[in-house]
Amino acid sequence: MLPAVIRCFLTCVVLCCACAANSQWYQGSAQVAVKGFDFDEIRGSAIKRAITNAAFQASSYIDAEEIVLDGLLQSSKSAIRSEGRLRRVEILSETVRDDILTVEVRVDFEPLMDCRSDDYRKSLVIAQMPLLNAVQGANGGLFNIGSHVSKRFEQQLLAQQDVAVGQLLNQAFLPHNSMQQIDYRDAAETARYLAGEYASQFILFGFIRDISLFEQVKDQLLFDDVKLRRNFTMQIYLFDGIRGSILMQKEYHGESDWLFAAHETVDTYNSLFWRSDYGRMMLNTINGAVTDINDVLRCQQTLAQVISKGEHELVINMGNRHGLKVRDEFRLMKYRLLSGVNGQSLPLLSANEQRFFMVSRVDSRSAVLTSASASLLENSHLFDFVSPKPQ
Repeated sequence: MLPAVIRCFLTCVVLCCACAANSQWYQGSAQVAVKGFDFDEIRGSAIKRAITNAAFQASSYIDAEEIVLDGLLQSSKSAIRSEGRLRRVEILSETVRDDILTVEVRVDFEPLMDCRSDDYRKSLVIAQMPLLNAVQGANGGLFNIGSHVSKRFEQQLLAQQDVAVGQLLNQAFLPHNSMQQIDYRDAAETARYLAGEYASQFILFGFIRDISLFEQVKDQLLFDDVKLRRNFTMQIYLFDGIRGSILMQKEYHGESDWLFAAHETVDTYNSLFWRSDYGRMMLNTINGAVTDINDVLRCQQTLAQVISKGEHELVINMGNRHGLKVRDEFRLMKYRLLSGVNGQSLPLLSANEQRFFMVSRVDSRSAVLTSASASLLENSHLFDFVSPKPQ
């Protein structure tokens, strides 16, 4: 608990706006006396109290002691024990006046009633996310920033409850032209190829569109305050590689002060960079994208592929790392690739709704399915798909 002398006077202006599906934003604020105490500690306490205040406005309960702040405020992993779950936090403003720190935050809550399709973690492959305009990397020597962003995506997605990251590829597969647009048909075909090559249903593409610098001028009474700031804009594409369909395409943007010298080469492997204003802003932007990716994947139907067939059993490319358990049931999905207009391939999946396979053995990345129905086993083939039995 905070010392008794630190009293937090909570005020709040509630702002509820549509954001992504199944989430709402609430605004909260807190005031804390700062005189005579460590400012960083007081600041963290004020942010936590402001989040608590926003949670109260959302008819949820969360204890300030449960909130974990990552760096400046990258994410919060605490669970809300009522009508929602804390997903994202944005600091709107911080001001100190008369030894009182006032913090305003915007908090995104996810209701517990969501669109979860099944309880399995979705298999995902991540392609490299290159910097499109290499010239922009000259300031600070950020030529390798794409590989760092890709790695941060992998690290944060590994922590998500609905995602099982199969692999971070060492190549950028997403085609683009000088207008920074993609060919969606080619991208879908690439996603379908990668899904088969790496035994993963979902494929994440992306690229960094902009890391340019700019000056921000703030008018003062005697002189103008000029700050050097830097953009960070990335484009994300999420595909269902088996179905060849795009599930998500979104641009994410952030900006912050660039506090490094004009000709200084920044060590992007050093934690000092990632703890700087710009590094923390990048992590926060990536975290927002990862949250959205997890939300989209939660709503998707899981598909696993038959990778081996015996006389009395099938082996699929999902295991306990995806959440499979012995006695889980799956239905057979027959897959056909149809030829559409302009040579476009159209996948068609049809389900057998009468008879089901049951999981008899589970490994980390695979599972054995058996069935009492001889005709169901006879009708299944190598490279067919299965999906969880509807609840």
